Amino acid sequence: MVSVLNEILYQLWLAGLDKVSNSKMRQIYNEYGSFKKSYDDIDFDDFFKMGIPNASKSLDKASKILEDCYNSGIDIISYYDDAYPEILKQIPDAPMQLYVKGKLPPVDNVFSIAIVGARRSSIYGSNIANQIAYDLGRAGAVIVSGMARGIDTAAHRGALKAEADTVAVLGCGVDVVYPPENGELKKLIEAHGAVISEFPPGTPPMAGNFPARNRIISGISNATLIVEGKATSGSTITARLALEQGREVFCLPGNVDNPLSQGPHMLIRDNARLVTCAKDIIVDMSSDYPELMVDVLLGEDAQKRISDKKNAKLPLEQRQILAVLQANHPIHIDQICHITGIETAVVNQSLFMLEMNKMVKSLPGKQYILYSN
Repeated sequence: MVSVLNEILYQLWLAGLDKVSNSKMRQIYNEYGSFKKSYDDIDFDDFFKMGIPNASKSLDKASKILEDCYNSGIDIISYYDDAYPEILKQIPDAPMQLYVKGKLPPVDNVFSIAIVGARRSSIYGSNIANQIAYDLGRAGAVIVSGMARGIDTAAHRGALKAEADTVAVLGCGVDVVYPPENGELKKLIEAHGAVISEFPPGTPPMAGNFPARNRIISGISNATLIVEGKATSGSTITARLALEQGREVFCLPGNVDNPLSQGPHMLIRDNARLVTCAKDIIVDMSSDYPELMVDVLLGEDAQKRISDKKNAKLPLEQRQILAVLQANHPIHIDQICHITGIETAVVNQSLFMLEMNKMVKSLPGKQYILYSN
C-alpha cells in the first residue's frame, strides 16, 4: 500500500516532466494503478513511446516542492483525494493537483460564483462588483475570483466584508503575492477561505499561466458573473469557458460606448443572463440552490444564519454569554454568571471582547444587551 505522502511525491515527479499533461497523467495513473508504481515500472523506452522527452527519475524537484509546501503551510490536494472538488473534476483538463493556502470551502455543497472583470475597472464597475459580492456572500454563496487588480479585488473585498468564504485562484504559486499591493488581501483570503493554484510554490506570474488558471476559476464555480471586460479580455474568456463547461453566465451591462462593456454585451447577445444586482442572480439560481432564498437579503432566516456563522468562530465562553443575552431585555452580569456557570473574571473579560467587537452593548448598572444596528 503506497502511503499518501509517497504517492504525492511521485505524482509531483511525473507532473514535473516535460510534455506531461493532466490527461497524460490520468492515463498513466489508470494504466499503472498508482504514481509510485509508474515510477518503479516505467523505463526510458516507455517514456519515448509516450512522447515524453528528456525524462528523468530524479526526485529532487518533487522533494523540494514537498519541502517548500511543508515549510510554508501549503496543502496539496491530488485529483484522487477525497478533498478534491467534484465540481472541478467535471471540466476538461482538470488540474491534477491543487496547491492550497488556507482552507478550501465546501464548493460541492454550497453555491459558488466566480466574479471576474477588468483590471483597469471603472469606479462604477468596482463598486457594483463589491456590492454584488457582499450581497451574495451574505446569502451564503462562496465568492471565487483571481485576486487581480480591479474587479477581482473588489469582489474579494465584498465577500470579506460580508464575512463570506472566498477563493482566489492564482496564475502563480500560492506563496507569491501578485499583484504586490494585494499582500494584505491575500492574508485575509487565506484566513476566510483559500488561495489556490495548480502551479508549484515559487512559480512567477508569467503571462501564459493566466489563461490556464481561468478554467479553474470558472470550473470551481456553479456560475460566473462578468463585470466589465473587453471582447478579448481574460474575464470574457473565463465567461466563455464557463459556458463551455455548462455553467451559468451572468453579465452586468454598461455604457455602449465603453470598451469595457464589449465583453458583457457580446455574451448577453449570445444568451448569457443580464443582471443588475445580486437579487437577480438569487432569483435565477434559487430553484437549483434553495439555500439562496429570494428574500435572503432581508429575511430573518438569513440574518440568523449570518449571525450563527459569525458566532461559531468565537470562544466557547463568549458563545455561552451570547446565548443568554437579548436585544431588548438587559441582564445583569451576576445573572449572566449564574446562568452560564462561568467565573466572574472570565465573564468580565468575555463581555469586554464582545463589546469591542460590537456584539454586546453595556448599560449603566453592569447590565448588558445584544448589540443591534
